Amino acid sequence: MRRTTAAASAVTVLVPLLLAGASTASAAGNGSLTVTTLDRSGKPVYAQVAVYNTRTNDFRYIDSNKATSLPNGSYELVTSFRDAGDERATVGGHNVTVSGATKTTFDARQGRPVNVSLSPNPGSGYDHTVSAYVCAADNGPANMGMSAEAGELYVIPSSSKAYELSYGTTYQPTSETGGSFWVASATHRGGVPSGVSATLKQSGLTALKVSARSGPDSGQADFSFDYSSASGDACSWGPTSLQFQRDLPNSFTAHLPAGQWAVSQQGNDFIFDGFHSYAAGQTTSLTLGHAVWGPGGRLPNTWYHQLYFGNINPFSDPTLPAGGTLASGTVKLTHAGKTLYSHTYSPSNEIDAHPVIPGAGWYTLTQTGHRSLPSGSLSTTSSLTLHFYADPDKNEQIRDYITRFWPNALDSRNQAAPGSTTTVVLGMQRTGTDDSTIQQLSDSVKSVQAWYTTDNGTTWHATAAKLSGGKWTIAVHNPASGRVGLRSTVTDTHGDSATTTVYNAYAVS
Repeated sequence: MRRTTAAASAVTVLVPLLLAGASTASAAGNGSLTVTTLDRSGKPVYAQVAVYNTRTNDFRYIDSNKATSLPNGSYELVTSFRDAGDERATVGGHNVTVSGATKTTFDARQGRPVNVSLSPNPGSGYDHTVSAYVCAADNGPANMGMSAEAGELYVIPSSSKAYELSYGTTYQPTSETGGSFWVASATHRGGVPSGVSATLKQSGLTALKVSARSGPDSGQADFSFDYSSASGDACSWGPTSLQFQRDLPNSFTAHLPAGQWAVSQQGNDFIFDGFHSYAAGQTTSLTLGHAVWGPGGRLPNTWYHQLYFGNINPFSDPTLPAGGTLASGTVKLTHAGKTLYSHTYSPSNEIDAHPVIPGAGWYTLTQTGHRSLPSGSLSTTSSLTLHFYADPDKNEQIRDYITRFWPNALDSRNQAAPGSTTTVVLGMQRTGTDDSTIQQLSDSVKSVQAWYTTDNGTTWHATAAKLSGGKWTIAVHNPASGRVGLRSTVTDTHGDSATTTVYNAYAVS
């Protein structure tokens, strides 16, 4: 069971980086480089400049308009900057050979307009921006870019085939309630062109129809859509990615270039998932923040006489199961009446224990979790108890099934109608380790028991679990108002059992 700390932000920050294999300045002799950056009026303005030594692989960011000590050698340079006093922006890239005191200039007055639009045009009610990123053609680390309002972005041309230009257009709705986002991009290879005038087609886009609910999370959330090129082209990332804020609950559609996309949401917690492929012309529905946030992840496994707890998150979103959910709680491992491991964790640390287990036999691993959230939040407390047989002489994953609760017919705030009956699907999760040296044992479900509570656990009501069409479901009789908690015990054919509990799983209002 791994406690993953939430990322502080989804925003990428440019910081100096020294790649493996970099040599020191003294290895090739010292020189200096002064990069002057001039805006479209000819006035010096500040900029960061990405500097990459093509021989030593030394990569760093330097400040413009002042001398920086560098080893002599050949460098790829890229930069982006805005005019003094307005929003006009310029991007550019060129090579320079540093030998002694070397000077070079990026002059925005040499820039040519970048005009990119979408066809058919989305129409009125949108803020239209364009973006351009200049990158090293060999997928080196030197790449920088900028976004600006349509008509205010320029690119400095270069005939050098060491560079390429990715450009794009974004239409964001002016209303913060609903609406659609449109992103399209393309790449010009073999140099940086003398400006761009491009109309990109909607037919090359895929549609992600998002319903972002409230309850497990609330307030304002940051949404990120990150693109990964199938060809590994890093330059296409900049003009293609999409980030914005919305109040929960909310719904919108993101029309994006077909390809690999990773979606994330950051509010009180940060949830995300890996990259998935989306085809042109396809519409995919994503429900984020769907009840119930509960235990999910990879089951523990034995490894050379130790038990690795896996990466079970006590509050995992059903759609975006990865991420850092800020929780506190306890973990305890027992065997033959003895406590082998006990730990209390908090949001600032992780559970990454792997205690030695004494021999083949039955073990019980229990984790509890609690989130400190604004009043009215859902999925505030959870627990998972795994009772399993383990053999320390074998590298294998334990058996067991974690229940993922999926209540049907809830509204955008994860609420059921007063006095109604809610069907809850019990998802049987048994995720492997993705390690071929760890065997995943065959298993099947023998029995399922389930309960629900309407008084925060004072009373639990048994409800029959039914199997139909390959799915286990239960019926919950909702009160006139309040919260419903859920519990399930799944026993497999080998005698292993897992009990999953989530308090305040969904609301009734």
